[in-house]
Amino acid sequence: MKKLTKVLLSSFVLFSFSSLAAEDLHNKLTIQAIPSSEGTVVVEGKPMYEKTFNVVVYSKAKEPIELTGFVGCYKAFDEKGKEFDARMVQADLLGTLKARAKEGEISFVSNDASVYNAKFVKWSSRCPNLAERPQ
Repeated sequence: MKKLTKVLLSSFVLFSFSSLAAEDLHNKLTIQAIPSSEGTVVVEGKPMYEKTFNVVVYSKAKEPIELTGFVGCYKAFDEKGKEFDARMVQADLLGTLKARAKEGEISFVSNDASVYNAKFVKWSSRCPNLAERPQ
């Protein structure tokens, strides 16, 4: 029982640290997003609205930053703060961000045309499907 408690406590601390670290990234990243297209997509029979951005991510930190599905995700948002989930992220925008910028495309989707109002892209720890690290 003690071992189980230690494992659960360690997992909680690691998860809390990862969430805090991802939220702290807004002070360490500069994300430039230029809209490239608007359109629609049908995913598993469900029609959705889609907006794509050309994105460049720069790090203001000296240490490498992990941009993976284990710690966060990209989100688009509009001037009122409404957020949209990424549907596809070009692999070049993921991985370890060091001194060199990362560039690529990200598409975001919504059930309605409000995604077309998105103007900004950020990195967030509030993601619908954060990946779990292999044990």
